[in-house]
Amino acid sequence: MGYPLGEDRWVVTYASEPGPNAIHQPHSIFFDDTHLNKLVRKLSRNRQWKYIGDWHSHTVKRLSPSKGDKRTIWAKASQSMYMSSSPLMLIVGLSKNNQINARGFILGNTLREVGKIELYDRQAQQQLGEKAP
Repeated sequence: MGYPLGEDRWVVTYASEPGPNAIHQPHSIFFDDTHLNKLVRKLSRNRQWKYIGDWHSHTVKRLSPSKGDKRTIWAKASQSMYMSSSPLMLIVGLSKNNQINARGFILGNTLREVGKIELYDRQAQQQLGEKAP
């Protein structure tokens, strides 16, 4: 969940688990769409938040979208319950040095990589007395 700051900038305000009835397999996950649909409706009430995409992890070092990832993001873009014509996909995983890496992709006419991902921790910034972006 989140909101756009412009054409190429988004703020992620909430990231959820895949849902209690999600199916986890060694090389894939099937989200609990019923649960996630309810969550999207609940979190978007009285807020500027909306569904902006999905995140998942890869157990392999390559953080590129699989064929299944591509099918999922195209399907979500066409489902009215998610209300996003250009969803984001964030893929996270561990590097050789066990550091967390992430790559983001956005769906427009094609699936293209997001140029830059920044992590902003609001609580940490507030403790330091800095303003939000």
